[in-house]
Amino acid sequence: MRPCGEWKKHLGEQRKILMKTGLKNLGSSEFQAIDAQASVLMKRGIGLLAANRPDSAAQALVLFDSALELRRRLPVETVPLFAYGLAACWLNRAEVLMRLPSADGGNAVAALHAYDEAIRLLRNLPFDENAKIPRRLAIAYQNRGLALQFQGRSGIAAVCTAFFDAIAVLDHAESALIPDRQYLQGAVWSNLANTWACASDAGSLALARNAARRAIALVSDLEMNDANAAEVGLKARHVLCQTVALTLSQGTTKGETDLDTVHEATDAADDGLALARYWEQKGVARFRDIACDLFRFGALVYARFQPHFVDEFVGDNLDVTR
Repeated sequence: MRPCGEWKKHLGEQRKILMKTGLKNLGSSEFQAIDAQASVLMKRGIGLLAANRPDSAAQALVLFDSALELRRRLPVETVPLFAYGLAACWLNRAEVLMRLPSADGGNAVAALHAYDEAIRLLRNLPFDENAKIPRRLAIAYQNRGLALQFQGRSGIAAVCTAFFDAIAVLDHAESALIPDRQYLQGAVWSNLANTWACASDAGSLALARNAARRAIALVSDLEMNDANAAEVGLKARHVLCQTVALTLSQGTTKGETDLDTVHEATDAADDGLALARYWEQKGVARFRDIACDLFRFGALVYARFQPHFVDEFVGDNLDVTR
């Protein structure tokens, strides 16, 4: 991200370009017709993905690529609106490619290229013109990090850099008007926590725990009303418990246990299970796998460190009628 002063200068330059050339080009009926045709193709592709049929992703990719070729004919360098639309094409292409398996990993490589193209376009747009611009850029960075992680050829540093780029966008002043900013921030921090937890060394586990705490704090006010925010909070709690389990399994040089950390983790398990029960009662059952892991972790840790609480924990969280 650019420093604040440089970014303000950049925004001013972009506005000048828009005023000098963008409005004129935007008025071109030919360009508008091309953009409208691309929009139709994009909507059809999105509809196919929503249908979630076996061949939906492959068909959607054809439509997104057709829209992409159309929008590449537009004056994206001088009209921010067209650049934003082209970036959307690249992002949709990347999303579909990540859904389509490939034996040689070629689709993951192509998806990374698509994310890079979208990021290149979005970085040069004026953030303060529309909150959708920084929002889409942050999501592009985050998804790029997930794609790197999925590909498995890049180190943790490259994945973390992509997530930190997303955080930098969301933390910027121009991102304050993004409606779901806190949720997005929590999601990125949760992904960052999971990335560090996979490293398993003591330093990475400490970083993962801190990132998980930040994610939980960011969505704590949202997770009772938004199932997506609840998923972020549950995944962050899962990582927190995972780091404690790994730390306990590795032991310490002095053979001591940090009981404060253990208590924090059992609290996270208790809170996570209560949250999963809450959403289960509202008909949302997609958190069951995480809830099962949290239950197993909680039962084992309580049995080892606070056995007098085991019966209460099991009674609160295990429905003996099912």
